[in-house]
Amino acid sequence: MALVENHPYHLEELDGSDFEIIDHEPNIIGWDVKNEEGILIGEVKNLLFDKHSRHVRYIVLDLEGNKLQLDEDREVLIPIGIAELYRKDKEKNKKNQPHDNRVYYPGEDGDVVILSDVTAEHINALPLYEKDHLSPHIEHAIRNIFARRNRVESPYVSNDYNKDEFYRHEDFNETKFYNRRKDDE
Repeated sequence: MALVENHPYHLEELDGSDFEIIDHEPNIIGWDVKNEEGILIGEVKNLLFDKHSRHVRYIVLDLEGNKLQLDEDREVLIPIGIAELYRKDKEKNKKNQPHDNRVYYPGEDGDVVILSDVTAEHINALPLYEKDHLSPHIEHAIRNIFARRNRVESPYVSNDYNKDEFYRHEDFNETKFYNRRKDDE
């Protein structure tokens, strides 16, 4: 007799699972999420990961307390490759150094996740995240919303869903998340 897995989808929340973040990488649950101007968008509520590949795919973003006048009573998903990690413990003494041409320098806040090139309109267009109700259709919708952030005229519209191919898109490249802001280390 074959065994059937109880969890209907391949992604699950990190918090409450039997998995944990690998050594030397921070657990960003609870960190503030800001835009590139330093305006608070929300807080990392959880991470969604593929338990088979063991890769993080999404940040669960809680919009409560945001300063962009977004509906606060919801959570949305942000593909991991769109976000940038900034860790205060990597900060060098830069008090009197120019911060290139950035409007916002995250060293002023410490540990923070930054969403560059993401607007309030992108966040408002995202579907509500409901635990255990994520489907390929919703994932396509999320990816299409963020495809527009780079002024792409024709977003990805294939109805085919092969999770291995789907996550090869740059928006899901978690190495981009962990390796950004190298100039700040």
